[in-house]
Amino acid sequence: MVSASHRVFQAYLICQWIFLSSLIILFNKYLLSTANFHYPLSLVLMHMVFISIATCIWKLCGWAEVPTNITWGDIGKRFAPVALLFALSLCLGNMAYLFISVAFIQMLKASTPVAVLLASFAFGLETPNTELGICIVLIAAGIAMACYGQIQFDITGVTVQMAAVVFEALRLCLVNIALTNNGFKLSPIAFLYFVAPLCACAIFPAWVYLESEHVSRNDFAPVRKVGLVMLLANAATAFALNLATMALIKHTSALTLNVSGVFKDILLIVWSVVVSGALVTPLQYCGYAIAVVGVSAYSRYKRNQQQSAQPNVTDQSKPFVATTDQSADDDDESVEAESESVRLRPN
Repeated sequence: MVSASHRVFQAYLICQWIFLSSLIILFNKYLLSTANFHYPLSLVLMHMVFISIATCIWKLCGWAEVPTNITWGDIGKRFAPVALLFALSLCLGNMAYLFISVAFIQMLKASTPVAVLLASFAFGLETPNTELGICIVLIAAGIAMACYGQIQFDITGVTVQMAAVVFEALRLCLVNIALTNNGFKLSPIAFLYFVAPLCACAIFPAWVYLESEHVSRNDFAPVRKVGLVMLLANAATAFALNLATMALIKHTSALTLNVSGVFKDILLIVWSVVVSGALVTPLQYCGYAIAVVGVSAYSRYKRNQQQSAQPNVTDQSKPFVATTDQSADDDDESVEAESESVRLRPN
């Protein structure tokens, strides 16, 4: 029987994750939109460099166990493709903040399970059935209603965000194909230890071509305007969210993470409407509610599937979803648990 103190601790972890996940989304939106730091690649690159350094420190201090049997061949064949898709998802997810509101982004992110299921069908990771078909129809119908009801519709923002969702879905499938199914079970810190530097390397050429000249002009005037301390605090928040995600999955479950994600998205939509003045129509609320029903049904399906496959088994080395959003999404920027915890998030 779970003690009262343990339940209090679990409640704390849930609140901590919701707070940090919401904070990084609002923080990214503030920097990219309100503070006029219109450089999403620069922001994600700073996140990845910061996380790379932090995970190295974690490893050197003995706070995280990193496997030593992973070869350069494994990094090139298995980790690099995952990192490339991760980088695309994070960069596009953060770019969407330049065009559309936080509330609308959260609604669009509800389509992630649909993209994951369709990609899973294509790669043979899932078998289509009636229950999954109902989930897809509910989520797709809800998102379509939310888009139709959007007053300030921006085709660029919607396209960029949906592309981020597609790349995230492909990443999750690739994690299963290249890592999980080949016996690579890594802790969150170990995953980021390998993937974050690769993400930084993947982003760097695009950053040099698209943003470096603008960011570095007048002795890095855009950086000085926002403040280096502010940018470092943003990167530290992204890393803290990854630690919070790790703790939540370890001490509760991927299902708890999913449910927490629903509450987080609802809170963000309310915040966006009440505080930021975002316009959300009744049709959008109705559409999002339908999508949430579909996501909840999908989460229940995955939970039942997992319980029937591995009853009473707890694996604390579950692959993890890196988040900066990102979302991780959230920068988005986290690492799945992984395919079992498709959250309504950021990057």
